[in-house]
Amino acid sequence: MTKNQDIILLGDPVVYRDDITGFDDLGIVTETGSLKVLWNGEDHSRTEIYERLRLARLDEVDAH
Repeated sequence: MTKNQDIILLGDPVVYRDDITGFDDLGIVTETGSLKVLWNGEDHSRTEIYERLRLARLDEVDAH
């Protein structure tokens, strides 16, 4: 985790960082130990890399 990065908690809505193209889905953190995220349209959580994600903005949550 970098100094300017937000802390991601269980239940937080997340998206991939803006500089990572091709991933526009919204996900919800389902486990914080290994950072598992349930992405919209999927049935099972996937393990993600913390540095690739950021907290979703309110307008991104409302759009989904």
